[in-house]
Amino acid sequence: MRIDTAALAVVRDHFDRSMYPLLDHRMSLELRPSATGFPKFEALRRIVGRLAPAQRTLFRLFRLGETVDDPAFRQAFPAEVAEALHTGELVERVPDGWRSADLLVVPAQRMLLITGVPAGYPTAVRSPKAVFDFSTSFVAAALPASLAGCRVLDVCSGTGVQALLCAARGAREVVGLELTESAVTIARANAVLNGLTDRVRFRRSDLLAALEPGERFDFVVANLPYAPALDPARRPSTVAEIGNCLLWPLLADLPPHLADAARGVVATWRSAGHAGRTYQLDAIAARLAEHGCAVGAYVDPVFDSVDGVLDLLRQEVGGDDAEPRLAELRALLESDTVAVDGFYNQLVQFRRTAAHPVLQEAVTFGLS
Repeated sequence: MRIDTAALAVVRDHFDRSMYPLLDHRMSLELRPSATGFPKFEALRRIVGRLAPAQRTLFRLFRLGETVDDPAFRQAFPAEVAEALHTGELVERVPDGWRSADLLVVPAQRMLLITGVPAGYPTAVRSPKAVFDFSTSFVAAALPASLAGCRVLDVCSGTGVQALLCAARGAREVVGLELTESAVTIARANAVLNGLTDRVRFRRSDLLAALEPGERFDFVVANLPYAPALDPARRPSTVAEIGNCLLWPLLADLPPHLADAARGVVATWRSAGHAGRTYQLDAIAARLAEHGCAVGAYVDPVFDSVDGVLDLLRQEVGGDDAEPRLAELRALLESDTVAVDGFYNQLVQFRRTAAHPVLQEAVTFGLS
């Protein structure tokens, strides 16, 4: 897609006049709740079929990712809106008519968000450029009600939703970092679409690489990828290291960028643990305590088995040594010396205190 401020303004005005968020909310009342933000495709499709023709075309394009014929497209969109959609590369001409450019527009967290078509939808043609999932709503719920006057860092921005929420809650400046260039483009477009470009900037960055040495932040949010990942150059030696390999370099590089009274939320997923506590949390608390941070965490059990997590990691490892590496991981997870009763999602809060704290056991809470 292409960021054209004038075109996106026309598009946003049309979505607002069409009461797109209201219609989406009304339809959601007849759908089973979806933690991902994307209901079952066929169930949503049936309800979309009950809309008036113009709204039905709008939702088929931007909520389902379907192709619509040219007469329906021309009937649904005034000429200036159709031109804006094409100028912004939100739609593309195909032999059968028009389709969105592998993008949806989804009301979420009181915003309109451009996002990739989720892989589970039959209309997904390519890998999603950026997509939000169930983790987004959890992280959003963990953000402070007010960030007035704060300088905020958002790591692994994706669609930009966390950065935009922080700006909407009063942050004076937000820097969002994201590795994928196509995701950075989507995040920047979402800033335009939601009128927050004056306070939010997105940079393409491998973790914190795009930060200047002197940049410091009052609040940090990092929603690390939901799927577990391993560093191809490093073999985990402890259970705590099995999970998301981005966590450890982030914790190593983050402290110089923390303001004196900084606080933040780091979300990690599918961490091995026992009795409602993860081994990863203890390691996180120890790392952050070295830099004057006290730690607490919401810990939530998930229903992944060892086999399920190893299957996900198999997609990450690849190569001839995949099975030996997975066997090593299984041995760690099933060791007699380390008790693992399952996997947990966790949202880790940290706060830098004036007095350097003595390392204490991190406070945990959540559902058993």
